[in-house]
Amino acid sequence: MRCWHCDTELIWGGDHDCEEDTEDYQMETNFSCPNCDSFYLAYYPKQKEKKEEWLEGYKKWRKEQDEPE
Repeated sequence: MRCWHCDTELIWGGDHDCEEDTEDYQMETNFSCPNCDSFYLAYYPKQKEKKEEWLEGYKKWRKEQDEPE
């Protein structure tokens, strides 16, 4: 990942779990620029919808498998 301001490669500072009261994000990652001292936070979204979509698809598939032809 490169700095928005000076295009220098950013330094990864670490990953941290978001607080449980955060509904939208599960992880926060911080980056810093060694050239211009910019600081960035990136948030990784929770995957609730994808898990729910997968589960619904699986249930539908199982139901189709159990139905006699």
